[in-house]
Amino acid sequence: MAAPIDHIREAERRKRLGQYFSGVGLARLLGKLAQADKAQSIIDPMAGIGDMLAGCLALGARPKQLSAVEIDPLVETTCARRLPEAGCVLGNAFSTSTLLKLPNREWDLVITNPPYVRYQSMTLAGDAGGNCPSAIEVRSNLIESLEQMTALDEIDKRLFRAIARGYSGLADLAVPSWILCAAMVTLGGRLALVVPESWLSRDYAVIVQYLILRWFRIEHIVEDEHAAWFNGAQIKTTLLVARRVRRRDGAFDWREDETFVRTRISAKAAGPEGPISRLFPKSQKPEVLFANRLAGVSNSKTGIKDDFVSSTAASLGLVAENLKKTCSKQKWFAAMGERNTERSSVSNPTECLAAWLGPGQRRAIVSLESLGVSIGQGLRTGANDFFYVTYIEDDGVRAIVSVSGYGITEIIHVPLEYLRSVIRRQSELPQGYVIRQSALKYRVLDLRKTALSEDIRRGGTLARRTYVPMPKELSSLVRRISMADIGTNGNAKSIVSLSAVAPNVRNGDLDKGCPPRFWYMLPDFAPRHQPDVIVPRVNGGSPKAWLINDRRVLADANFSTLRVHNSKLDVHALLALINSSWCRSFLELGASVMGGGALKVEATHLRRMPVPSLNESERSQLSLLGRRLATTAEDTHDIDVLVASALLGKSASKQQVGALSQLAEEGLMRRKNHKTKMESR
Repeated sequence: MAAPIDHIREAERRKRLGQYFSGVGLARLLGKLAQADKAQSIIDPMAGIGDMLAGCLALGARPKQLSAVEIDPLVETTCARRLPEAGCVLGNAFSTSTLLKLPNREWDLVITNPPYVRYQSMTLAGDAGGNCPSAIEVRSNLIESLEQMTALDEIDKRLFRAIARGYSGLADLAVPSWILCAAMVTLGGRLALVVPESWLSRDYAVIVQYLILRWFRIEHIVEDEHAAWFNGAQIKTTLLVARRVRRRDGAFDWREDETFVRTRISAKAAGPEGPISRLFPKSQKPEVLFANRLAGVSNSKTGIKDDFVSSTAASLGLVAENLKKTCSKQKWFAAMGERNTERSSVSNPTECLAAWLGPGQRRAIVSLESLGVSIGQGLRTGANDFFYVTYIEDDGVRAIVSVSGYGITEIIHVPLEYLRSVIRRQSELPQGYVIRQSALKYRVLDLRKTALSEDIRRGGTLARRTYVPMPKELSSLVRRISMADIGTNGNAKSIVSLSAVAPNVRNGDLDKGCPPRFWYMLPDFAPRHQPDVIVPRVNGGSPKAWLINDRRVLADANFSTLRVHNSKLDVHALLALINSSWCRSFLELGASVMGGGALKVEATHLRRMPVPSLNESERSQLSLLGRRLATTAEDTHDIDVLVASALLGKSASKQQVGALSQLAEEGLMRRKNHKTKMESR
């Protein structure tokens, strides 16, 4: 009798391996857009149970070579039984030894749904089971395997190696997977990928966008408008189809009239047979009919818009121009041999905002950073249940706080000098536009001036000079927390060993005058942790900015942070600008929509946000409007008039201001409709 399946452990194993299987319906759609039925060789290097290849075969593909690679032995067995003609290879697709088992080194179609394993889960080899390689092994294997790719010439290989060395260590496993897959595509062949929507907005994915634009021509980007394609993976996903071309001299020389087809598919179009099965309910091959419709968009540049599908011909030149302004700041970029790129991070307006601006003369568009606004993310402690406490009251010297976490719940006294006010959660945000320190209930334990007596003794002369002994109640808490087991499911560990806490520990250096640091001492707070203005990273409603009335207040990592330093804008002008309909519209159209319909606004989106180049009079007026907004919390109409006029370079009409506000509201309504559809599924 077979052993019973531990479904909880199995779900956790699949999550940590990034296993969200595609389904044949989605695979047929991607395969048809990638012309799988014409390919003579097809491979899925991260095959899972074989959905992608099964979808290609269901379309009528009959390639001379069909191959699959899968790292998980349990899943590979299923794939091999299902697709015996694929000659499924068990192994790590990044490894040269695995690639040498394949019949080809280059392929007409490389189609896959790459695993989405977060970088934190890749720190140790085998961490997720199934022989999952570590992040270091993945990079090393990828660089070595590029030498085997016959579709790349020597210059290609050199540049691909630079890309493989240069992608961010914060990238998830999908990024090296995309690089590997791109290297396997023969000239004239196609790359067909399932990617998360965030591949267009995350800083770490910029390197992949660059690779695609230099070695490929994008043909289709198809978006899952309502996160309907993958149950259990609460993110919107995107299909990418791109044809391999000869290496371009640069990634940014695409003309504005060179286009690809950008399509959004509503959850209304989905049925039991796939994401578009309700579009053509009587057809046995809805993917063929759908591909023909999109071909019409590509050929005629005439879009489609109905309750099920929105499709337009989008400019490759615009995509390239926006990418150019981001790539120049990347460390890997110098190795690419590009010339004459602007060192600016601001994006061009989205298609809708560009249409609102209209043709002709208008004011220059700049980035917030060019105006002297620094943008970042709030504080990550790595152990919130210890470092965050709830304030109750104080006597001017000591505060009474509540501690709750790691199995300990109690009330203790802490000297006020060891506490910092913090805006921690969105539930604390007020109705207006100003966060007041006196209204905040959470505090951060800032123990950089005090230490346990035993740590002072062990720390030697510098520790004795630097730290005062920790008060009794506080030291008792610290000792008990340090001995507590954290975690469940057999993964218990001490707080000291947490990857986000361990770096707090530092050995002293007497020669350099650097005292030792201990696990309960947070690093020195950066300016981004003490902002002037914050924007929640996750927004159920319209994105909104709040002013913090005291720079000593810290902001948690739940917030993107903005700080004015030697800026042309003061804090009130910044508050007004971020809350304008122009900025709200850009974020609604350019930030990431999550599975539940919330809008995720990262620091990256704020850095790329285009804003008008304001003159001195406009900045002064905007500051007055921001002060009024902070004081009265009235509507932003006058702000919208000023910002719209500054963008247009002339007085904005009532209709123009209304149209801009309508764009922001339409974005919000799309997300609300999306949430309703998700809840009804």
